[in-house]
Amino acid sequence: MPDSISSPVPATATPDPLVATLAQARKRLLLTQADLAAQAGLSRMTVQRLESNGLDPRLSTLHEMARVLGYELLAIPQAAHADVHAALARHLPPAAGHTPP
Repeated sequence: MPDSISSPVPATATPDPLVATLAQARKRLLLTQADLAAQAGLSRMTVQRLESNGLDPRLSTLHEMARVLGYELLAIPQAAHADVHAALARHLPPAAGHTPP
């Protein structure tokens, strides 16, 4: 299972936008941290620490959380970043409190 903890995040670190997106998706789906953890094969403490920016997650952990929440992680070329965000903005409702780049 992908429930291994990578490393603590320094106290001064800024919230990770990917983790924030996954937390927003969890809340929109009305899942508790325990629900998400159980479905992703993680501990509730791992989800809690990720969402509170207390953990630098492994890619496999993020991948499992995203899968459970109906998301897919993918890498896009930096040069295509603006075009991809514009295309997504046409198809998805804006996230609460999020302004597209």
